[in-house]
Amino acid sequence: MKYLSMAVLLLLAACSSQPPVSFYQLPPVQSVMTAPSAAAKGLFVEPVQVAPYLNGRGLVLQVSSVELVMARQHLWAEGLDQHLQRQLRKYIPLYTPAYFAQLQPSADSVRLTVQLDRFHGLVEGYAVLSGRFSLSSQAIVHSFDLRLPLLNDGYPAMVTALGQGWEQLAQQIAQQLGNSA
Repeated sequence: MKYLSMAVLLLLAACSSQPPVSFYQLPPVQSVMTAPSAAAKGLFVEPVQVAPYLNGRGLVLQVSSVELVMARQHLWAEGLDQHLQRQLRKYIPLYTPAYFAQLQPSADSVRLTVQLDRFHGLVEGYAVLSGRFSLSSQAIVHSFDLRLPLLNDGYPAMVTALGQGWEQLAQQIAQQLGNSA
């Protein structure tokens, strides 16, 4: 009995010495909810396609030109693909009121597809986002490659910079939607 209680105490001590797990989400979209105009077009944001290495829960940091490390204690609060899709649904009407986000597509919806190749931090103090997007109303695939400096060290600064990059991408998409309206 004495050995069992010592084993339990050692196990508890080992567990308490591990750093806590932190969960992250992109900064919230600061928007004012307005009703879409009668002339507004529907926009359906397809699920964001993320590179396989981004499908894990851990935030990713690139430590050399060939090595990526996935954090074990710093995790996305939810699936990255779902989180990014929801963010785009909020950003697009904010930057182009000629469109409103739809949860389900209709026959006349414009469809937005985003493929994400990079969405991580660099050990040199940057956040990087790259990939491509397309709109069903255009026959063009638009590439993007964003690199934003981190304002501080650490994962919170990286997530903040990734959020700023995602907002910049939403502005680029809104501009293309404006060009096709």
